[in-house]
Amino acid sequence: MEKKVGDWQVIYRARSRNGQSVVKSYMKLGGASEQTEKNSACVSNNGRDYCRKNYRHSMIDRWDSSKVEKVRLELYHDGQMVAHIVFNGTATTSTSWFSQDRVISSNWFDLKEPNTEEGKQFSFFGYSNNDIDRRLYINKHWKGGCSFHKGWMMVIEGLDRGNGCNYEVSLSYPVFLYNPHTYADFYDDFKREADVLVISVIAKRVNAV
Repeated sequence: MEKKVGDWQVIYRARSRNGQSVVKSYMKLGGASEQTEKNSACVSNNGRDYCRKNYRHSMIDRWDSSKVEKVRLELYHDGQMVAHIVFNGTATTSTSWFSQDRVISSNWFDLKEPNTEEGKQFSFFGYSNNDIDRRLYINKHWKGGCSFHKGWMMVIEGLDRGNGCNYEVSLSYPVFLYNPHTYADFYDDFKREADVLVISVIAKRVNAV
């Protein structure tokens, strides 16, 4: 099961609140879906389409030889795109493309602006300790406590009760939080949730030969 949209090839698709870590399933060496998965819902942009696990293309394991040119991350809610970022994927690894200096375009117009504020993050692996797991984390500011946390998006993979911030408390994980505005804003104020996360590439060689 594969999905192409123009020149873009879907290499990863995750559903929120399915109990599966985005980072672990994306990084799982040898975990491939395109030759075994028959359910078209596994590459759907609509979270209402049920798939039992996250979709992972084996191309992620062959990143170096695939000659990736661009990478696109998209967030969807009820089948509608609510956020996107296009990255320059040349000379990257399977995670290093997720970087501010590689952003080509986005619905967030200030994403490429210099950020010197305390708590800035732009990291695939994000911020994690024993209590908090914020992945694919693009944050602008966090000084002053939870009500002052400001940014663009994060994947919350878990939270011990009594720790973390109110905006990341959920009955199930992962949760895909995003900013609905075109600029960084306070998480407590927006707290919008996407239900599908999709990563696609334009590459010269996606499938093994």
